[in-house]
Amino acid sequence: MDVFERVQQTKPDLDGAESHVDAARARLMSEITAGTRPVTVRAARPRWVLAGSMVGVVAAVVVGVVTVSGLTAQTAPSVEAVPTREPGQPLQSPGPETPTQAQTQAPMTSAQAFGAAATAARAFTGLTLAPGQYLRLHTQSEHVVYHQPDPEGGQYQTDRSNARAAWRGTSSWNGYAPADLSEQWLYATDQSWTVTDLFGPDAAELAQANKESISSSSAAYFAEGPSAPWGTPQGYGLGAFFAAMPTNPEGLIQWIRENQGASTGDQDYKVGWVLIDLLSYNLGSSTQRATMYEALSMLPGSEIVSTDGDLATLRFSAATEALSGESAVQRRSVTIDTTTGLVREKTATLDVASALIPATMADERYVYTVSVVDSLP
Repeated sequence: MDVFERVQQTKPDLDGAESHVDAARARLMSEITAGTRPVTVRAARPRWVLAGSMVGVVAAVVVGVVTVSGLTAQTAPSVEAVPTREPGQPLQSPGPETPTQAQTQAPMTSAQAFGAAATAARAFTGLTLAPGQYLRLHTQSEHVVYHQPDPEGGQYQTDRSNARAAWRGTSSWNGYAPADLSEQWLYATDQSWTVTDLFGPDAAELAQANKESISSSSAAYFAEGPSAPWGTPQGYGLGAFFAAMPTNPEGLIQWIRENQGASTGDQDYKVGWVLIDLLSYNLGSSTQRATMYEALSMLPGSEIVSTDGDLATLRFSAATEALSGESAVQRRSVTIDTTTGLVREKTATLDVASALIPATMADERYVYTVSVVDSLP
């Protein structure tokens, strides 16, 4: 498996989440180099995945949708050693533009949108920690679990193209990241796996059995931080990976291509989503994050689908096939606040005919909130 497929494997265990995300979601970042465990056995675990590949999607026409907020040029914020906010409060972007600004804003290209995010990320100091402080990274996830009868044990190796039953559930957790990313993180469940929607015959019974099989302790625990897409001479953690990244966008793109190994499909698309996945952790220095956005602005294959005031929708495409053998479109989205460079949301949806699931319902959705706290809970 190539690096893009191993990107799913980077989220730590929380509340028995691993078996739900299993083969397609839970460890998205490490799947880039090699993907995933069966997506249906557990609720998502906090390895900070970008909503990524879906259970059993072998190959698909992937169309990712990126929503970017705050697209007008922003005045660079003053630099401060520690964010001037009450500990625990979410990091906020500047206030909305005036109607006059929105009305006179010229249409943006996708390159300009990523460039705006790069400019904001380079100036943003809200991720800077004082001694003893932590970044609290809150993730709210939604996943659709697909099921089909299979006496051989592959009942969760399916997708919306051929599933006989499905259910959507939600869970959330907090990860507390220290200033030194190589140190232990604290992970704590905020909301355990809860089923919210049922589709198809026997879905209620199947969903309840699945929930009971994955239940585990919700007690907070210490563990290593998220794993990088691949190892570096400095180690396998995100801190070591960020330190090893080339410092110019052209070099970064080439470095990712070289480390993906043998792979097929749209290589620029895969490079782009390695970068999106990394940025979705909302970690790294302002320079490192700006360089990743600059690299994204140089990649072909993205386009702005629509704009609405300070919001713009960008789309990424790549081809694949659903488990049923039908042609499909994988839609990937990411919401970026271009006044801070922070990633707010990501989704993944396999666009293929389904008798069960509404076409507009995402297979995976992650919403991120970042805040600075003075101590661990």
